[in-house]
Amino acid sequence: MKPNNLKFFIFLVLFLVSYSTLYSQQDSLRKSDNDYKKNLIHGSFGTLVLGYTANIFYDRLLSPMGKYHSTCTFARIGYQDNIILTDPNGSALILEGGILTGKHFGHFEGALGIAYIQTENNVLRPAFSVGYRGQKPDGSFMFRTGLGFPELLFFGLGIAF
Repeated sequence: MKPNNLKFFIFLVLFLVSYSTLYSQQDSLRKSDNDYKKNLIHGSFGTLVLGYTANIFYDRLLSPMGKYHSTCTFARIGYQDNIILTDPNGSALILEGGILTGKHFGHFEGALGIAYIQTENNVLRPAFSVGYRGQKPDGSFMFRTGLGFPELLFFGLGIAF
């Protein structure tokens, strides 16, 4: 090998080794930074004196939550059946965006959005929920409880993946 080619080869090897080392360190930091699984499917049962609701939701974490972040955002889509307060045969499609705060197992959860309530007169209503979510970092089991509309006073269980 000529001296210029040897210098270029040594430079290339050192660059690739340092780049791969740096990239693998950043990748491990990214993995440890988001300890919570990003997807969640959960169901809930809501009730008040005048009615009850049955709900199923899909949540997706939009920002990391873990060792270095105690707050994150999420998006939620859900379906609700039997909205007794408005129509016994009604159902709703719920779209919400929210925030989770807290570390380890206990979290405050707040969400705002819209509910498309399907009855004889289809209407759009504001949707919200405020409550407590219990979920371990990197855990699969989740439960939540709180108050919201159209969920009412709710209790739910779910699986994260």
